[in-house]
Amino acid sequence: MASSSSSVRVNNKAATAAPSPPAATATAAAASSSSTAPAAAASSSAPVPSLGDLIGHQLRQLKLEELHYKDELQLLLLLTPVQRQKLNRETDGDGDTVAASTSAPLSRPEYGGEEDDDLIGAVGGLSISSPTPPTTTTTITTKEPLLDFRTHVLKWFQHLRHQTGHFKSEEESRRLREAGNDSYRKEKHPLKASDLFTEAIFLAPARNTLAAALAHANRSLVLYDCGLYAESYDDCLCALDLGYPEEYLPLIKLRQAACALKLRNFALCEEHLHELLHIELNQVFETRTHELWHQCEVLKVERFEMAVQTGDDLETNDMKAFEIAWLDNTSSLHSTRALARNALIFESEAVAMVPSGNCRVCDYCGITQFIPFPCIYCSNRLVVYCSRQCRFKHAAIHSVECHGHQIELFESFGEVFGMPRLLQLALRMLITGLPELLAHCRKKPTLSKLWSAINGALLERQDIGYSSVLRLERLREEHTSETLIALALAAHILAIYLSKCTNFFDQLEKSLPSASRMSNAEWELLCAALLMRHISQLRHRSLTHCRSFVLPADPHVFSPLNEFQLWAAPMRLQEGHLHLLAGEVAVVAYAVYPETLSLCRHSCSSTICSKFSGRKMTALALLDLPAGSGIYNCFASGNYQQLPQVERTKQLKEHGITCHCTACQLSHTDDQFHKFHRYRCDNPKCMEIFTPHNLPHAPNLRWWLSEEYTQPEYNGAELIVCPHCGEAQKLEWFWSFNTSLIDCELIEERCKLYAAIERAETQLMELHECKVALARLLLEQCLMVHREGATVLDDWEFNKLGSIMRAVLPGVMAQYGGQSIEYVKYFAYFWDVMALSNYKCNDRELMQMLNALEFIADEFKDIFINYYEDFIAPKFAEESYGSVVDTQV
Repeated sequence: MASSSSSVRVNNKAATAAPSPPAATATAAAASSSSTAPAAAASSSAPVPSLGDLIGHQLRQLKLEELHYKDELQLLLLLTPVQRQKLNRETDGDGDTVAASTSAPLSRPEYGGEEDDDLIGAVGGLSISSPTPPTTTTTITTKEPLLDFRTHVLKWFQHLRHQTGHFKSEEESRRLREAGNDSYRKEKHPLKASDLFTEAIFLAPARNTLAAALAHANRSLVLYDCGLYAESYDDCLCALDLGYPEEYLPLIKLRQAACALKLRNFALCEEHLHELLHIELNQVFETRTHELWHQCEVLKVERFEMAVQTGDDLETNDMKAFEIAWLDNTSSLHSTRALARNALIFESEAVAMVPSGNCRVCDYCGITQFIPFPCIYCSNRLVVYCSRQCRFKHAAIHSVECHGHQIELFESFGEVFGMPRLLQLALRMLITGLPELLAHCRKKPTLSKLWSAINGALLERQDIGYSSVLRLERLREEHTSETLIALALAAHILAIYLSKCTNFFDQLEKSLPSASRMSNAEWELLCAALLMRHISQLRHRSLTHCRSFVLPADPHVFSPLNEFQLWAAPMRLQEGHLHLLAGEVAVVAYAVYPETLSLCRHSCSSTICSKFSGRKMTALALLDLPAGSGIYNCFASGNYQQLPQVERTKQLKEHGITCHCTACQLSHTDDQFHKFHRYRCDNPKCMEIFTPHNLPHAPNLRWWLSEEYTQPEYNGAELIVCPHCGEAQKLEWFWSFNTSLIDCELIEERCKLYAAIERAETQLMELHECKVALARLLLEQCLMVHREGATVLDDWEFNKLGSIMRAVLPGVMAQYGGQSIEYVKYFAYFWDVMALSNYKCNDRELMQMLNALEFIADEFKDIFINYYEDFIAPKFAEESYGSVVDTQV
């Protein structure tokens, strides 16, 4: 399980493409790190307890079997005795608020040391200070549950603030800006210059906005030359907002007018030209202003209305394709009419979404291919937007999260929980929906009345979006576990963050039609209880992994610092570079779809194919569905053809799901999985076909991915044994392949690789997964040496590579389906071979590949179509061409 780092994939390639398990569990490492009791006394210089220490100490002091509660609020009251005492005092005092020392806003810390203006919260983000002086002991000595847990949490926040890495540097930003200028003017490489200016924006300190303003202004010029006029215009606005020098104002205004003209926004163009007329301009700027004015007038005259087909002759059906059924608080979806294969069933937008950290993702709309506009206050590179408009739309949420990003709060949860983004997603569900819900409260609420309403009348409201989130099913645990309590404590920590580091509770008060009688302590408990509920929902089946293409994880294949080399122009790749963009698939975001995908029942043989494009999810039918049939989704990381039943059952158990689907009820339930892992015994006296069992370090039979089996010292070891004759398989083709792959730039070694692939054909049966893995490795390395100029592949070798990849694509389709992103991932290699050579497939295969593009994100579909038009279509447009005969080594 890979936790998200503070750097996105373009800067940290360590994240793997394997999807993270969805359940957040407390790690054993965190428990062991906090198993030693803290010292009874400590000096003022004693270290601040880590998150693992705080949670681990609480867990040690609690007797889980004695915790009796009926809902999340009662659990939080049991875990927070100080809050319970405050509430009791408030009840005795006729609802007065708690003491000022606990509810008054906190100022910035002043415990010595230089203050860092980079960590001042942006739009609504507030800084914090610990309510205790620094001389107070920081060790935990009580044997009871921590009465001062809140105090230690605040000190932990303070500690995070001071240890946050400061990668921003005015000098480094200036150096990169100058490098971008050189790249643009001398090297004539605008895309490289754009990347350098982007990096200069990231590195510009928040306390010196001029550095960021200059970088934005420089990048706007480059983007204009690249034809990205909307992004160039946004950069101009950013430069002006950040204090661009007034003496250069005509330059920015001229560029804004030019961008508006290119975007055919004539009113905006004229507005900027009018502004220029009121500025004293030199002759060059004055001439350029009149030229733009003339062009604007000409284009306004030449405008004409294009005839658009009304679509009346198209077959349409506005009837909803599915309905929701509830039985014993369990939901299911059913089709309302007969649906053909690939028909649209439903589409919806995520109510909440967070980036995974595996690549750069717009924090609002979820796209991955864009020019980034970051928050200048955040101390990581995860919070970026594709436009100022997305940044504005996300401001209400980011104002609450900004300080958390500054102190890297969400990343810090990774030391205790395997998937910290789950906690951030729960927080977004809360801060997105709770203000909307409170607007429907009619009376002055108290904590108990509001909690009752949330679980009663408000829960059933169909006109409140947040109610659909609250109705989602939760993970029900038979016994109170340490994981559950650790997550409850994490929810409490996030609620403390909302109380002391943001003005979110003030926003909640403003959302109410009338003033409430609730104190900060009560808001804190309510938010912690709702966060706990959302965490339980996400641990069940509400968490959706949005998968898409990412750049290669291996820096030896492609350096992330050279991403600009991929592109010939925006959205148009260089010839032979498609596999670099689409050769890896990973989870790019986690999202919640409470009215569609989260309501589906589970089946290991899913009936829908989910397409993720930004925040939007589209579900298409995988097969013909009669009216009234169930709509099922697989909540394991693979279906019955991709994972054995034991592995699927293990994953589903973590979700609290028991599977009774048809695929799991068969007598030989793994037959469909085993057909992708069958071998022919290499013993000449046996030659029987078999599927290996009991591979201890490869439970999914993919031994070629396990370091335990692929190290050189295992060459010749008894890895796979034939059950018929008892002979260990030599697998000499695999060891030969691995050895020759190292020196792939030599023609002799490549010939050995081709020969090893052919020998593997005799032992690996038709649809074997290992064939696909070998073909991909071979093409990846051969294309790399060709791209880097270490060697130039001739037509014979390209024909060989094309035939090898073409031969394994049917196996990918059989296992993953022609509507899968995996199929697109592998044929990207095949398209690169066709682009670089005269190798061609037949028309039927080509149409199959083009149809598969309908099932990937729209932004990548456009890139694939552009690549097809640039390099593939011209080859098929030739009047005559002969079929290529595969050559043998």
